[in-house]
Amino acid sequence: MGAEAGAAGPGAERARYWRADDLGGLELLRATYTSHRFAPHSHPGYVIAVIEAGVHAFAFRGSTAVAPAGSVVLVNPDERHTGHGYAGHGWSYRVLYPDAERLRQVLPDTRGRRPDVPRFRSPVVRDLALGAHVAALHAALEEPGASLEREWRLLEVLASAVARHTDRAPSSPGGREPAAVRRARDLLDAHLADNVGLDRLAAEVGLSPFHLARVFRRDVGLAPHEYVLQQRVGRAKGLLRAGAAPAQVAVEVGFYDQSHLNRHFKRRVGVTPVQYQQGARL
Repeated sequence: MGAEAGAAGPGAERARYWRADDLGGLELLRATYTSHRFAPHSHPGYVIAVIEAGVHAFAFRGSTAVAPAGSVVLVNPDERHTGHGYAGHGWSYRVLYPDAERLRQVLPDTRGRRPDVPRFRSPVVRDLALGAHVAALHAALEEPGASLEREWRLLEVLASAVARHTDRAPSSPGGREPAAVRRARDLLDAHLADNVGLDRLAAEVGLSPFHLARVFRRDVGLAPHEYVLQQRVGRAKGLLRAGAAPAQVAVEVGFYDQSHLNRHFKRRVGVTPVQYQQGARL
Protein backbone atom coordinates (compact mmCIF):
# COMPACT_ATOMS: atom_id res chain seq x y z
CA MET A 1 0.00 0.00 0.00
CA GLY A 2 1.19 3.57 -0.47
CA ALA A 3 0.34 7.23 -0.68
CA GLU A 4 1.59 9.94 -3.00
CA ALA A 5 1.45 13.71 -2.62
CA GLY A 6 2.57 16.58 -4.81
CA ALA A 7 1.81 18.20 -8.13
CA ALA A 8 3.54 18.19 -11.49
CA GLY A 9 5.50 21.19 -12.67
CA PRO A 10 8.90 22.86 -12.23
CA GLY A 11 10.02 23.02 -8.62
CA ALA A 12 7.09 20.94 -7.39
CA GLU A 13 7.57 18.71 -4.39
CA ARG A 14 6.30 15.18 -4.58
CA ALA A 15 6.59 12.14 -2.40
CA ARG A 16 5.36 8.57 -2.39
CA TYR A 17 5.46 6.36 0.69
CA TRP A 18 4.54 2.68 0.69
CA ARG A 19 5.06 -0.59 2.54
CA ALA A 20 6.13 -3.90 1.08
CA ASP A 21 4.03 -6.29 3.14
CA ASP A 22 5.76 -9.36 1.69
CA LEU A 23 9.05 -8.00 3.06
CA GLY A 24 7.85 -7.75 6.63
CA GLY A 25 6.28 -4.33 6.14
CA LEU A 26 9.47 -2.73 4.79
CA GLU A 27 8.85 1.02 4.46
CA LEU A 28 9.94 2.89 1.33
CA LEU A 29 9.95 6.51 0.23
CA ARG A 30 10.56 8.11 -3.17
CA ALA A 31 10.56 11.90 -3.04
CA THR A 32 11.63 15.18 -4.57
CA TYR A 33 11.86 18.09 -2.11
CA THR A 34 12.73 21.70 -2.77
CA SER A 35 11.89 23.64 0.38
CA HIS A 36 10.84 20.90 2.78
CA ARG A 37 12.81 20.63 6.03
CA PHE A 38 12.60 17.59 8.28
CA ALA A 39 12.43 18.32 12.01
CA PRO A 40 14.95 16.50 14.23
CA HIS A 41 13.90 12.86 14.43
CA SER A 42 15.18 9.29 14.46
CA HIS A 43 14.03 5.90 13.20
CA PRO A 44 13.79 2.58 15.06
CA GLY A 45 15.47 0.92 12.07
CA TYR A 46 18.02 1.92 9.45
CA VAL A 47 17.90 4.55 6.73
CA ILE A 48 19.50 3.54 3.41
CA ALA A 49 18.99 6.16 0.70
CA VAL A 50 20.44 6.91 -2.71
CA ILE A 51 20.49 10.57 -3.81
CA GLU A 52 19.35 10.69 -7.42
CA ALA A 53 19.51 14.45 -8.02
CA GLY A 54 20.35 17.67 -6.19
CA VAL A 55 22.09 17.86 -2.82
CA HIS A 56 20.71 16.61 0.48
CA ALA A 57 22.02 17.77 3.85
CA PHE A 58 21.20 16.85 7.43
CA ALA A 59 22.33 17.66 10.93
CA PHE A 60 24.05 14.59 12.34
CA ARG A 61 26.32 13.94 15.32
CA GLY A 62 26.91 17.63 15.95
CA SER A 63 27.75 18.62 12.37
CA THR A 64 26.16 18.83 8.92
CA ALA A 65 26.44 15.87 6.57
CA VAL A 66 26.20 16.72 2.87
CA ALA A 67 25.08 14.13 0.32
CA PRO A 68 25.38 15.09 -3.38
CA ALA A 69 23.77 13.22 -6.26
CA GLY A 70 25.14 9.71 -6.59
CA SER A 71 25.96 9.28 -2.92
CA VAL A 72 24.38 6.88 -0.45
CA VAL A 73 23.06 7.91 2.96
CA LEU A 74 23.43 5.34 5.77
CA VAL A 75 21.89 6.16 9.15
CA ASN A 76 21.83 3.72 12.06
CA PRO A 77 18.78 3.05 14.25
CA ASP A 78 17.88 5.73 16.80
CA GLU A 79 20.41 8.25 15.48
CA ARG A 80 18.94 11.74 15.56
CA HIS A 81 19.10 13.73 12.33
CA THR A 82 17.24 16.33 10.28
CA GLY A 83 16.94 16.74 6.49
CA HIS A 84 16.90 19.62 4.00
CA GLY A 85 18.32 20.88 0.74
CA TYR A 86 21.81 22.38 0.59
CA ALA A 87 22.92 25.80 -0.68
CA GLY A 88 19.60 26.48 -2.39
CA HIS A 89 19.36 23.05 -3.99
CA GLY A 90 16.51 20.63 -3.54
CA TRP A 91 17.02 16.90 -3.83
CA SER A 92 15.48 13.69 -5.10
CA TYR A 93 16.07 10.36 -3.43
CA ARG A 94 14.93 6.82 -2.89
CA VAL A 95 14.88 5.51 0.68
CA LEU A 96 14.67 2.07 2.29
CA TYR A 97 13.88 1.75 6.01
CA PRO A 98 14.89 -1.83 6.92
CA ASP A 99 14.61 -2.94 10.52
CA ALA A 100 17.44 -4.45 12.55
CA GLU A 101 16.19 -8.00 12.05
CA ARG A 102 16.64 -7.70 8.29
CA LEU A 103 20.29 -6.74 8.70
CA ARG A 104 20.82 -9.49 11.26
CA GLN A 105 19.73 -11.97 8.59
CA VAL A 106 22.88 -11.34 6.56
CA LEU A 107 25.22 -11.86 9.55
CA PRO A 108 26.60 -15.19 10.78
CA ASP A 109 25.17 -16.65 13.95
CA THR A 110 27.23 -15.98 17.07
CA ARG A 111 27.38 -19.37 18.82
CA GLY A 112 23.65 -19.75 18.64
CA ARG A 113 22.94 -16.19 19.79
CA ARG A 114 21.49 -13.43 17.66
CA PRO A 115 24.36 -11.27 16.40
CA ASP A 116 24.56 -7.63 17.45
CA VAL A 117 23.24 -5.25 14.81
CA PRO A 118 25.92 -3.74 12.57
CA ARG A 119 26.69 0.00 12.69
CA PHE A 120 27.48 2.01 9.59
CA ARG A 121 30.70 3.99 9.95
CA SER A 122 29.82 7.07 7.91
CA PRO A 123 26.44 8.71 7.21
CA VAL A 124 27.36 9.57 3.59
CA VAL A 125 29.40 7.37 1.25
CA ARG A 126 30.37 7.67 -2.39
CA ASP A 127 29.66 4.13 -3.58
CA LEU A 128 28.28 4.10 -7.10
CA ALA A 129 27.84 0.32 -7.23
CA LEU A 130 25.85 0.20 -3.99
CA GLY A 131 23.83 3.26 -5.04
CA ALA A 132 22.92 1.59 -8.34
CA HIS A 133 21.84 -1.57 -6.53
CA VAL A 134 19.72 0.37 -4.02
CA ALA A 135 18.05 2.34 -6.83
CA ALA A 136 17.35 -0.78 -8.92
CA LEU A 137 15.89 -2.65 -5.95
CA HIS A 138 13.81 0.34 -4.89
CA ALA A 139 12.39 0.80 -8.39
CA ALA A 140 11.54 -2.91 -8.58
CA LEU A 141 9.70 -2.72 -5.27
CA GLU A 142 7.36 -0.06 -6.68
CA GLU A 143 5.53 -2.85 -8.51
CA PRO A 144 4.21 -6.24 -7.37
CA GLY A 145 6.58 -9.13 -7.89
CA ALA A 146 7.58 -12.60 -6.77
CA SER A 147 8.34 -12.54 -3.06
CA LEU A 148 11.19 -15.01 -3.49
CA GLU A 149 13.07 -12.63 -5.80
CA ARG A 150 12.21 -9.49 -3.82
CA GLU A 151 13.44 -10.97 -0.54
CA TRP A 152 16.65 -12.22 -2.13
CA ARG A 153 17.43 -8.88 -3.81
CA LEU A 154 16.82 -7.00 -0.56
CA LEU A 155 19.18 -9.30 1.36
CA GLU A 156 21.83 -8.92 -1.36
CA VAL A 157 21.68 -5.12 -1.07
CA LEU A 158 21.86 -5.25 2.72
CA ALA A 159 24.77 -7.69 2.63
CA SER A 160 26.63 -5.41 0.24
CA ALA A 161 26.06 -2.36 2.46
CA VAL A 162 27.21 -4.27 5.56
CA ALA A 163 30.31 -5.68 3.86
CA ARG A 164 31.42 -2.35 2.40
CA HIS A 165 30.50 0.12 5.12
CA THR A 166 30.57 -1.60 8.51
CA ASP A 167 33.17 -3.64 10.36
CA ARG A 168 31.03 -6.77 10.09
CA ALA A 169 31.27 -9.50 7.48
CA PRO A 170 28.12 -11.04 6.02
CA SER A 171 27.46 -14.72 6.51
CA SER A 172 29.41 -17.02 4.21
CA PRO A 173 27.77 -20.10 2.67
CA GLY A 174 29.72 -22.30 5.10
CA GLY A 175 29.42 -26.08 4.83
CA ARG A 176 27.28 -27.91 2.35
CA GLU A 177 23.59 -28.30 3.14
CA PRO A 178 22.45 -30.96 0.63
CA ALA A 179 19.42 -32.07 2.62
CA ALA A 180 18.15 -28.51 3.11
CA VAL A 181 18.71 -27.64 -0.56
CA ARG A 182 16.98 -30.83 -1.69
CA ARG A 183 14.04 -30.12 0.62
CA ALA A 184 13.85 -26.53 -0.66
CA ARG A 185 13.80 -27.73 -4.27
CA ASP A 186 11.04 -30.24 -3.47
CA LEU A 187 8.95 -27.53 -1.82
CA LEU A 188 9.41 -25.15 -4.72
CA ASP A 189 8.50 -27.86 -7.23
CA ALA A 190 5.39 -28.79 -5.23
CA HIS A 191 4.23 -25.17 -5.00
CA LEU A 192 5.49 -23.93 -8.36
CA ALA A 193 2.41 -21.83 -9.12
CA ASP A 194 2.39 -20.23 -5.65
CA ASN A 195 4.15 -17.06 -4.53
CA VAL A 196 6.42 -18.79 -2.00
CA GLY A 197 8.63 -16.35 -0.11
CA LEU A 198 12.23 -16.87 0.94
CA ASP A 199 11.37 -16.42 4.63
CA ARG A 200 8.77 -19.20 4.44
CA LEU A 201 11.08 -21.48 2.46
CA ALA A 202 13.93 -20.97 4.93
CA ALA A 203 11.70 -21.67 7.92
CA GLU A 204 10.56 -24.94 6.31
CA VAL A 205 14.15 -26.21 5.89
CA GLY A 206 15.60 -24.81 9.12
CA LEU A 207 18.11 -22.30 7.74
CA SER A 208 18.26 -18.51 7.73
CA PRO A 209 16.93 -16.96 4.50
CA PHE A 210 20.31 -15.53 3.49
CA HIS A 211 22.19 -18.74 4.23
CA LEU A 212 19.64 -20.84 2.35
CA ALA A 213 19.75 -18.57 -0.70
CA ARG A 214 23.54 -18.73 -0.83
CA VAL A 215 23.92 -22.48 -0.40
CA PHE A 216 21.05 -23.03 -2.84
CA ARG A 217 22.75 -20.95 -5.52
CA ARG A 218 26.08 -22.63 -4.89
CA ASP A 219 24.65 -26.16 -5.10
CA VAL A 220 22.05 -25.65 -7.84
CA GLY A 221 23.79 -22.95 -9.86
CA LEU A 222 20.75 -20.68 -9.67
CA ALA A 223 19.26 -18.45 -6.99
CA PRO A 224 15.92 -19.82 -5.69
CA HIS A 225 13.83 -17.38 -7.72
CA GLU A 226 15.82 -18.18 -10.88
CA TYR A 227 15.23 -21.88 -10.26
CA VAL A 228 11.48 -21.27 -9.98
CA LEU A 229 11.42 -19.37 -13.27
CA GLN A 230 13.35 -22.16 -14.99
CA GLN A 231 10.95 -24.80 -13.67
CA ARG A 232 7.90 -22.74 -14.63
CA VAL A 233 9.17 -22.35 -18.18
CA GLY A 234 9.88 -26.09 -18.37
CA ARG A 235 6.37 -26.90 -17.20
CA ALA A 236 4.94 -24.32 -19.63
CA LYS A 237 6.69 -26.04 -22.55
CA GLY A 238 4.95 -29.32 -21.73
CA LEU A 239 1.54 -27.67 -21.52
CA LEU A 240 2.08 -25.77 -24.76
CA ARG A 241 3.07 -28.99 -26.56
CA ALA A 242 -0.17 -30.53 -25.26
CA GLY A 243 -2.13 -27.71 -26.91
CA ALA A 244 -3.04 -25.50 -23.94
CA ALA A 245 -3.62 -21.81 -24.70
CA PRO A 246 -0.69 -19.56 -23.64
CA ALA A 247 -2.93 -17.41 -21.43
CA GLN A 248 -4.12 -20.51 -19.59
CA VAL A 249 -0.56 -21.83 -19.33
CA ALA A 250 0.64 -18.57 -17.78
CA VAL A 251 -1.82 -18.81 -14.90
CA GLU A 252 -1.38 -22.55 -14.42
CA VAL A 253 2.41 -22.40 -13.97
CA GLY A 254 2.42 -19.29 -11.77
CA PHE A 255 3.05 -16.29 -14.01
CA TYR A 256 0.97 -13.16 -13.48
CA ASP A 257 -0.30 -13.04 -17.05
CA GLN A 258 0.62 -13.97 -20.59
CA SER A 259 3.04 -11.05 -21.03
CA HIS A 260 4.92 -12.18 -17.93
CA LEU A 261 5.14 -15.69 -19.39
CA ASN A 262 6.22 -14.30 -22.78
CA ARG A 263 9.08 -12.30 -21.27
CA HIS A 264 10.61 -15.10 -19.24
CA PHE A 265 9.88 -17.81 -21.82
CA LYS A 266 11.65 -15.97 -24.63
CA ARG A 267 14.65 -15.15 -22.43
CA ARG A 268 15.18 -18.86 -21.78
CA VAL A 269 13.90 -20.53 -24.95
CA GLY A 270 14.61 -17.89 -27.60
CA VAL A 271 11.10 -17.78 -29.03
CA THR A 272 7.69 -16.75 -27.69
CA PRO A 273 5.26 -19.35 -26.32
CA VAL A 274 3.12 -19.02 -29.46
CA GLN A 275 6.13 -19.56 -31.73
CA TYR A 276 7.19 -22.53 -29.63
CA GLN A 277 3.70 -24.04 -29.78
CA GLN A 278 3.47 -23.56 -33.53
CA GLY A 279 6.86 -25.21 -34.03
CA ALA A 280 5.95 -28.14 -31.81
CA ARG A 281 2.93 -28.91 -34.02
CA LEU A 282 4.94 -29.16 -37.25
